[in-house]
Amino acid sequence: MKKQTLSILLALVLLLSISILPVFAQDWDEEEVSGYFGAIEDWDTESFGLAGVDSEDVGFDGYDSKSVDSFAVTPETNYEAKSLIGTATVSATFVKCGDGKLKITIKLVQQGTITGTPYVTYIRSIKVKNLSVGTAGAEYELKGCRTQFGDSCEKVYYDADGNATLTGYVTVPVVFDGTVSPTFDVEITQSESRWAAPDATIITASGTSTAEATDLCQTGVINATLSGYYQQCNGKAEFRTDITVPADVSFIVPSDVYLGSTAYSDYICRYTRYGSSGYPLGGDYCYPGQRLNVKTGDKIRFEVMIDKMKNPLTDTTALNPLTASWRLGGNTVLLTGDLTGRRGSGDLCDAKIVPVSPIKSAFGGDDDPIEPSGWYSTYDKAVVGLYQKCGRFGVYQVRLRNIGAKMGYVTLPGAVAVNGGNPISFFWKSSIQPEGNRVPVIPGGEVSLRGYVYITSLGSQMNSDSPATIAVNFSDLGLYMTGKLYSDHVNWRCY
Repeated sequence: MKKQTLSILLALVLLLSISILPVFAQDWDEEEVSGYFGAIEDWDTESFGLAGVDSEDVGFDGYDSKSVDSFAVTPETNYEAKSLIGTATVSATFVKCGDGKLKITIKLVQQGTITGTPYVTYIRSIKVKNLSVGTAGAEYELKGCRTQFGDSCEKVYYDADGNATLTGYVTVPVVFDGTVSPTFDVEITQSESRWAAPDATIITASGTSTAEATDLCQTGVINATLSGYYQQCNGKAEFRTDITVPADVSFIVPSDVYLGSTAYSDYICRYTRYGSSGYPLGGDYCYPGQRLNVKTGDKIRFEVMIDKMKNPLTDTTALNPLTASWRLGGNTVLLTGDLTGRRGSGDLCDAKIVPVSPIKSAFGGDDDPIEPSGWYSTYDKAVVGLYQKCGRFGVYQVRLRNIGAKMGYVTLPGAVAVNGGNPISFFWKSSIQPEGNRVPVIPGGEVSLRGYVYITSLGSQMNSDSPATIAVNFSDLGLYMTGKLYSDHVNWRCY
């Protein structure tokens, strides 16, 4: 959409001296951030005007403004030779009647030969397609992907022989009981640099799977129906099932729950044991992945609750029956049933604006909302950007998503703090056309907001290469977001 710049004035000073716990959010290093934002331009007269500042009143004594158009922001020592994948071979393993994970190994051979400098390929996506089991036509993003060096698969280094090994998994809503060994295809999209356009050549490979030595399949089969409900607009969901343990079943391992095509591995599970006369004899909590020993004839009621669903809104707004499946390790079938839709509190369908990783990963994969942490529900690692070393200007970005069912709005300017103090001024650019001082975000939509900040008139605050701490607060949404501004390493401003 058309971008529009909004004028704003700083309204609040935010304190950063709070305890922040780590959360699961994307980490960005200086090279990646520099490559994304590029050179940081000094503000011109228009920029000062957009920030609501009269450039005639801004003191520039002793400051020689220069352009950095031709300057390479990323230090030359951090440049790496780039390569592309030549060939790929794939294979997979699974545990019979286990957790449903198809653990995939991908072996890559790079184009050409290595001559000293390590070569690296940037992976944009890895998809698993054409599985011979499960839903026809389904495709899965490879999850948990790691290289042989333990790094994320976004940046893949080859060894001295030009080889690299990737490992990851996909979870398929079927039971691998060993009677069939799934076949599949892998499709890899790559690029020569993190922010370059994907290479036109898509690497494909076909593979087969083999069962691991561990075999959890039992002769007896538990086949019970799930019954329960879910709340509209991704509220909570609950179901229960009553089982009588058949012969030749000695254990159960609660595993993934599927609501539609969405998998859940974090839920509350309780069980109650009953005697032959129907009276409860006691119970406890059960935990995903934890074995529960049982014996023939046991009567057990399981109750499962998901506190907050994450299905696509289209799954839950119409209140149509929703198919649920529950995997029990050691069992040769999934327990299935239909959950009925139920209306919950009215605010379930309100707009819900939440932060996601400030820069969308080129690799794709999981892009879940950042969870708050710390005493003040701070969204850490929700902001990232660059500042001019020994300069006065910086650029940063936040990315927000509406996971609610109604139109949401982000009211600008909000407030910004750098290193615990307020900047002189700042302004925003939005990836969505604003409506006055509000940016509309449709259900399921997202907006990137890029901020431009005039940090300080004291060059001594920004004369090192240490990251600065930045906080952005949209108080009407309850979003207090923090992150880092990295140095651009442009040393000539210091002289």
